[in-house]
Amino acid sequence: MNCKSIFILLFLLPILLNSQEKKSLTLQDAIQIALQKNVLIKQNENSLELTKSDILLSYGNLLPTLNASGNFNWSRSEDEGGLFTFGNLTIPLPPTKTESRSYSTSISSNLNLFDGLSSFYTIYQSKSNFEAAKYSLERLKQDIVFQTIAKYVNVLKAKKLLDVQEENLKWNKKSLESIVERNKIGQITIADVYQQQVNYGNAELLSIQANNNYEIAKNDLLAFLGLDVTQPYEIEDLDLEKLVDEARTDQLEKNHLNFDEIINSALTHRPDYIAQKIKLTSDEYGIYIAKGGHYPRLTASISANTRSNRLSDLGKSRTYVAGFSLNIPIFNGWMVSNRVQMAEVNYKNNQLKLDDLERSIKVSLKKALLDLEAARKKIDVNNKNLLAAFENKRINEEKYNLGSNTLLNLLIVNSQYVQAQNDFINSSFDYLVIKKQIEYLLGTLKY
Repeated sequence: MNCKSIFILLFLLPILLNSQEKKSLTLQDAIQIALQKNVLIKQNENSLELTKSDILLSYGNLLPTLNASGNFNWSRSEDEGGLFTFGNLTIPLPPTKTESRSYSTSISSNLNLFDGLSSFYTIYQSKSNFEAAKYSLERLKQDIVFQTIAKYVNVLKAKKLLDVQEENLKWNKKSLESIVERNKIGQITIADVYQQQVNYGNAELLSIQANNNYEIAKNDLLAFLGLDVTQPYEIEDLDLEKLVDEARTDQLEKNHLNFDEIINSALTHRPDYIAQKIKLTSDEYGIYIAKGGHYPRLTASISANTRSNRLSDLGKSRTYVAGFSLNIPIFNGWMVSNRVQMAEVNYKNNQLKLDDLERSIKVSLKKALLDLEAARKKIDVNNKNLLAAFENKRINEEKYNLGSNTLLNLLIVNSQYVQAQNDFINSSFDYLVIKKQIEYLLGTLKY
């Protein structure tokens, strides 16, 4: 390989590597990855399968049990013999060996006829627990989705803020070059050059800090998704202005004063609230199950068995047994009463949890709606400030170029313009996050 080929290879290698390693990540991709890789979701899905098997187990209490068994026994005894003396008579006994075999089989069945209806309530309880587990899993998915959206939006906000600082850096660099040239022809003093050099250095520092914040936010998102943070992912941008306009024209914002309607919607759609209500029903069944211990228990049984010393004769001699068993609890040391009391306390505690969750939903929604209104007004104010800051900067820049303004005033208005951009970006993205937070609090967040 000649030098020219090596040079071409070294020139194209970074380009090829970048093209291969570059990966685009959309918001929808991030949500799907989060739902697929999250450990808590996997664990809850496994637990859901276990809860589902409890339903089948509870149905088994209504069906008869069936058991079959078989036994084989073999024994052998050996006697070396000896002498047997009876009076004056001595009789020699020869060595003996004896073997015996026995075979037996049996089959039996038991059926629960009455247990205070505990078996039926156990079925209802198992179904309720399964439904509650499904709604809990649904809420967990909504929680993961909201966290993913918040982290994704945080990355986009950091990228927008980085763009502002990079634009500011370019402006300061261009201004420094212009000031240096004007100083050479004597239009401005050397003090302006020094001052702009300092300001340019500060702009570089702010740009580096903004880039670090962007990388930290991106790594936080990738780590949450379980992706390799060393890989160069490109986070796909969103149309910020379009999303803000859509959010601001949303019907919820127009009717947010109808708080009772919003609360009713949340209590209707919140999976965790629905799950807690179903758990309360399950606890009520638990009380009935515990009370079943006070009632008599009636079971039926049937069995058949055969036994023989020879395998060929097995089945010739048979025994059949059928009967009923009635167990009436009279006194058991207050064990049943204790179980009933525990079930009732568990029901009351979960009722308190349900009431507390309802209060928490109301408080969270009230705060989120107030934050939403404040964020909307903040966007309007920051948007006007941004327009005013841009115009102020343009006017002061023209005055400085004409020599009727000082560099200090120009730097001040430029700083105000940069701050106005940052404020508008922060308020816009914060507004979007609050909108999604309200959907999350209402239980209507889709994925």
